[in-house]
Amino acid sequence: MRGETLLTVLFAAVIQATAQVAIVEESTTQVDCYSSTNAVVHYKEVTTILNEHGADLATFVCWCSKHDKLTNFKGVATDATGRVLRKFREGELKQTEYSQYLAVDDYKMFLEYTPPVYPITITYEWTMESRDNLIEFPRFCPQTGYDISVKKATYRLTAPKDITIRHALLNIDKTPTVSADGKTLTLELDNLPALKYEPYSRPLRERIPMAYFAPEDFTYYGKKGCFKSWQDYGKWEYSLINGRETLPDDVKLEIHQMTDHLATDREKVEALYKYLGKTTRYVAILLGIGGQQPAPAANVCKSGFGDCKGLSNYMRAMLKEVGIPSNYTTISTNNRRLLKDFASVGQMNHVILQVPLKGDTLWLECTNPQLPLGFVHEDIAGHDAIVVNEAGGELVTLPVYPDTVNLMRSTIRIELENKGAANVTLHQETNNGQYENQMPLLRMDEKERQKVLQRIVRVPQAEIGKIDVREDGATVILDAEVNSQMYASVTGQRLFVPVCPIHRGYSAPNAIANRKEDVWVEEGYVDEDNITIAIPEGYEVEAMPKNLMIEKPFASFSLLVLPGEDSIKVINRLVMKSGQYDKSLYPELIDFIKTISNAYTQKVVLKKLSE
Repeated sequence: MRGETLLTVLFAAVIQATAQVAIVEESTTQVDCYSSTNAVVHYKEVTTILNEHGADLATFVCWCSKHDKLTNFKGVATDATGRVLRKFREGELKQTEYSQYLAVDDYKMFLEYTPPVYPITITYEWTMESRDNLIEFPRFCPQTGYDISVKKATYRLTAPKDITIRHALLNIDKTPTVSADGKTLTLELDNLPALKYEPYSRPLRERIPMAYFAPEDFTYYGKKGCFKSWQDYGKWEYSLINGRETLPDDVKLEIHQMTDHLATDREKVEALYKYLGKTTRYVAILLGIGGQQPAPAANVCKSGFGDCKGLSNYMRAMLKEVGIPSNYTTISTNNRRLLKDFASVGQMNHVILQVPLKGDTLWLECTNPQLPLGFVHEDIAGHDAIVVNEAGGELVTLPVYPDTVNLMRSTIRIELENKGAANVTLHQETNNGQYENQMPLLRMDEKERQKVLQRIVRVPQAEIGKIDVREDGATVILDAEVNSQMYASVTGQRLFVPVCPIHRGYSAPNAIANRKEDVWVEEGYVDEDNITIAIPEGYEVEAMPKNLMIEKPFASFSLLVLPGEDSIKVINRLVMKSGQYDKSLYPELIDFIKTISNAYTQKVVLKKLSE
């Protein structure tokens, strides 16, 4: 139901442009690297919060672990006159408590504070000490949200001469300066204007200034490495997984009993993928080489749980046992693009498995084997990834489903009665890129499904009857019946009948003067509706919506209304085309959305025949 998701969330629930919420007066990061295993980082953040929309910026958050210690903290809140409202001490910090289902050795230190007045200036200063995990240094990202300007931001990194520092800059046109002795690198940014949210634009993380810093050679939890390239990165990652694919003998026997009789490698992969789903569950694990090394396959097999690393490695081990090669693959669920010339661990947050079969390559999401085999879900589709093997790392881009196969096809029959009541029968098939939106229906109980169906079929006084949901590969099939006593409104001798009981509630985003960003449609899709409205006995068609066809660079829409002897056919087709379009087209996008919103809500007028 990509149409519902994009059009109601991005069209109707658009984040409206707001006034500026905060000013970062000063953001300073001072990194003092003493060796390849030890660094101290001093932070200072001074933020003036202008109104309640920026209240969350008063909260202090700091991630720690047994190798990253918070060693000093202080803070102060002042009003517009400089009067001290509150001082903060280290003893006021709270520490997160993790669920028993998470195996982690990191934690969060935080302080929550609600500003009593606006404007208010919050100053936090703190120090972190890092040991044995200097695979990269803290990122420089002084602008963390929309409607936040930055007066002055400084990143300063001092390291011994024998430590070569790599860096990469995004959305920054300045070059870091190097001190005369070659030990200190400094990057300063001044007067960054606040970024405004614009509907249908790139994600914020692709617009804000950001800088990455890392040592070329490192020692990470005792494991030495060098990241001159993604190939080097892959070699290091492979060293973490190599030798951790050994399986117990009884599991090997079970695996062969499941697969030896199967004719193709794909069938074997599917059998083992289903087995993975039945015998394991996902938990977050941040233990072992700083959370970078997967648990041994034998451990995952024994315990029945693992994180993305452990589950992917376990699946890799099972495939290896039956003679099918596969590749451990690191990826980001947040960032579409990786920095091609700057290899670093911090750009990724997830692991999947690549299985290169003859004539096809499967990408397995091992944390959720309930997904169809090889389904490329929206958090990874089209994202860059690093395929890891013995030869090193290879930068690849995962496939994206073509817009035309992200199809939701709805067949609807409306049996209308002469007083406006109706029985609505819905058959809906949701495919590929739109499949994920309907997938939760498969796991819901009857009560939850009824609530969802009332949002899908939006008719007055809806009474949900039969609901049947099933799955066929990357397709969710929904059959349902809905009764309404007030589907059509009655005025005298006439019935006013909605032509489409789905796709309601669309709202176009606001116009934006001097738009800065191009129009960006992240995911394309197709919605097709074939609707039959049965004309009640004793009525005739008096008025119908006009046929409509619109073609734009970013989308197309057609509405076809076909009267028959005892029924009316309504055929809708909406196509959203993924891509980047010139910002000058934004007014056309607004008009397009308004037009299709009106088209979906039109009515047929039926008039009672004279007796």
